Formats: sequence, C-alpha cells, structure tokens
Amino acid sequence: MRRACICLGLLLVLTCALQAQKRVKDPTAGFPRSLLNARFVYVTSMTGGEFNTSTYPEDRAAIDTVQDALQKWGRYTLVYKPEDAELIFNVRAGRQIEARAGVRGSVGSAPPQAGTRIGEIVGANVGPADDYVEILMPIPTEKLNVSRATLLWQRTRHNGLGDGAPLITQFREEAGAAAAHDAQAKSKP
Repeated sequence: MRRACICLGLLLVLTCALQAQKRVKDPTAGFPRSLLNARFVYVTSMTGGEFNTSTYPEDRAAIDTVQDALQKWGRYTLVYKPEDAELIFNVRAGRQIEARAGVRGSVGSAPPQAGTRIGEIVGANVGPADDYVEILMPIPTEKLNVSRATLLWQRTRHNGLGDGAPLITQFREEAGAAAAHDAQAKSKP
C-alpha cells in the first residue's frame, strides 16, 4: 500500500512538472479556446439585465460600455435573449456598498384582492470597489440558469469598465494572443 502511495505521489509530481513546462512553451495555455469559437454573446449584470428595473444604474452603464466595446471589436454578435447566447458577459460596476429600498403595491383603484402582497423592498449588498467582468458558458437546459454556467474568464480592475473598457481591452489582447499562437502552431510542420 505504501509503495502504491509513493508511486502515485511521484506520478502526480511528474504530471505537474510536465504541465508547468508546457505553460512555459505556451503562455496562452490558460486561455479557454471555447472563447475563440463562440459567436453569439449576451451582456448582463450581477443585479439584472439591461432592461430590468432592479438593475443598478452603474451596472446598466457597464452593460452599455461592454456592448459598445464588443460591437467595435466585431468578433462577436450581440444577442438580446440569454438563451440565444453561447457566452454570457456578466459585469458589475465597482462599488463598495449598495442599497435599495422601495414599496411594492398594486396598480389601479381597486383594493388588493386576497393573496395580493403589498410590502416593502429593502436590500443591501457589500462588494468590491473594482469593476468586474466574468465570461460564462451556459449549460444547455430547458431554462437558462446562469448559476449553473461554466466560468471561463474573469478579471477585476479599478475603473475597468470606464472609458475605453480596459477589462474588455485586456480580454481582446488575451484572445488575440491565443488566436495568434494557435495559428502559428497550425502553420508549423
């Protein structure tokens, strides 16, 4: 039993060493190639979609910034329904404390019927001060569930979704380097 554990440990160390050597040869090895193959993307935020009334104004502006940057790049086609997307760009504008409050009620002059709820909406969230972008690949199911998507790429940066969308620029650079590396590897005999 002890001999088997030692052999397994040595095999694990050897595998790790070979992977490290491969990364030295290919600096883009950590970049998921499925990001290069996708065509249709949906941009949303942690607090909701662009047209969701509960989405924070800062996040709505971040969605617009990312959509503009992706359209200028031209690599992806924007879709406006998450179920049509191959990738989901989930953004969050940096803010340390966010809170919301409101009242929910019925519309119209008739009194609420039995079972209708009237109440307060109160919430708070503490998060990072830096802007955040994550790129997810949804798992095909009957109804899209972002919490069950595969995380492919994520970065944070101070003012990363501001003018020029530096986080999207960083993503473009990494994607370009990976695509160039793959093209070069294909052309070698």
